[in-house]
Amino acid sequence: MDTPLKGLYDLLPAVLQNVAVSGYSVILDRQRYGGRFSEYRELLDKSQWYSRKELEDYQDERLRVIVEYAYSHVPYYREVMDEHGFKPRDIESRDDLSKLPILDKKTIRNRFADLLSDEFDLAKVARGNTSGTTGSPLEVCYDPDMIRMNYAMLDRQYRWADTDLGKFGDRVAVIRGNVIVPLTQTRPPFWRYNYLHRQMLLSSFHLSKENLGAYIGELRRFSPKVLDGYPSTLYILAKYLKNEGQKLPLHAVLSSSETLYEFQRETIEESFACPVYDYFGAAERVIFATECDVHQGRHVCSEYGITELVGRDLQAKELGETGVMIATSLHNKAMPLIRYVTNDMSAIRPESCKCGRGLPLMDDVTTKAEDSLTLADGRIISPSVLTHPFKPLTTIDESQIIQEDFNDVVVNIVPSSEFTEADEQALIHGLKERLGNDVSVRVELVEALERSKSGKFKWVISRVSLGI
Repeated sequence: MDTPLKGLYDLLPAVLQNVAVSGYSVILDRQRYGGRFSEYRELLDKSQWYSRKELEDYQDERLRVIVEYAYSHVPYYREVMDEHGFKPRDIESRDDLSKLPILDKKTIRNRFADLLSDEFDLAKVARGNTSGTTGSPLEVCYDPDMIRMNYAMLDRQYRWADTDLGKFGDRVAVIRGNVIVPLTQTRPPFWRYNYLHRQMLLSSFHLSKENLGAYIGELRRFSPKVLDGYPSTLYILAKYLKNEGQKLPLHAVLSSSETLYEFQRETIEESFACPVYDYFGAAERVIFATECDVHQGRHVCSEYGITELVGRDLQAKELGETGVMIATSLHNKAMPLIRYVTNDMSAIRPESCKCGRGLPLMDDVTTKAEDSLTLADGRIISPSVLTHPFKPLTTIDESQIIQEDFNDVVVNIVPSSEFTEADEQALIHGLKERLGNDVSVRVELVEALERSKSGKFKWVISRVSLGI
């Protein structure tokens, strides 16, 4: 929801907020499930069983389309290809991608308008933001087909978990980063409902020890088939059940957006008496990886994009070797990202999955380990929900959150030259909206951020014990 609507929403009683959530989903459904969604869904039903060769042929075909389109409609790529002395016909397959230079975040920021297709209006095109967990959020534009392909991929992940995500489908409980319950609220309900999709939407910002029993009680009453959320938040619920000697049997749990650690998976599967399906998607819409019911790892969705694994020297890694993920979108014409270098590392496994699908298997994605914040009132705040205030602030080069005490949070910012006082206040407001007005949030402008002796970077550093 945009800011004016959100302000009105916050004034409504809980019953009318449920109606508003359900009504807003009608608008989102047109964006997500209209147009070519059914076509993409049908494709993904078939392509999951393609052989490795058939998948590579599909990628090559889509790559030729994207490269030709980028040269014809995107000023940046026309300039790059002309400078390097080749035409779209020189990129015939994935093997030719190395002819093109990599695309990094700095280039996207500096050449944003030049990376937008001339068939799209900058003022009207759909936009999305990365979470900024590496310290600096990034804005990317999407065309309608890209949005629908993305939700077709998510739909397939749900169906792999034997769940219907459609209208009036299976009951699903979702606990993610949207502020759906006023932060000042101290008593249940800490959840809202999307009646159209039979969804229970739970707040991630009221997970104190005192409130967890109410969460579990309402989950039992709602009786969802699936629970979907951030690993750290799912773990809080699962650990509470374990500590209380309880179980809440479900059909499946879906997790994403953070690293799912093995200890978290074990506790979640034990407490909810079902398997976890972990999926990985990039906001830049270049990579999607999903877990099937064999649970041997995540399948790289070859229909979605092309993923290269390279070393620091940008030389290709062999199968099984860990490298930096460089990815190419095969569907986003609004802002084609070709050979986009991510901050993530993984490896493509040489073996195939026992499920029989031709989609390659990928190791866990290596991301930065972050702490959760534990507040004085007992609430536990996942790092992922703290990313939202940073998303619109593209004037931040790097950021880092340090919790010194229960009520003392410092945000170190490496600002760009365009960073303003208004940006600082917007960030503080967004964080206080999630943490509470009794938490002191200070912004410090710095030249560099704190890193460990080994050079590793943590986006959130908490010096307060988790307490669970």
